Amino acid sequence: MDKIDGELIEQIEKSDEPTIRVIVQTYDGCKEEEDKKLVKSVGGEYLFDLPIISAFVAKLPKTGIKLLALNKRVKKIFYDKPVSL
Repeated sequence: MDKIDGELIEQIEKSDEPTIRVIVQTYDGCKEEEDKKLVKSVGGEYLFDLPIISAFVAKLPKTGIKLLALNKRVKKIFYDKPVSL
């Protein structure tokens, strides 16, 4: 799927975790209530907005990621990989 980032596809395939933390970029900016409903509809947990990049962060089940990618508002879904200093 073009909307799912390659690194996220790798994570879906190799991770044993039932959910994956992702960044979901939308075409029409952050719409918190709509975004929360969208995430809940695929069995996920909405975490917070990233308005500067028209995105939000969520924890999604692997199957939920693929379902979310089908939504017309979704531009791209990225793996929210851990970062450390």
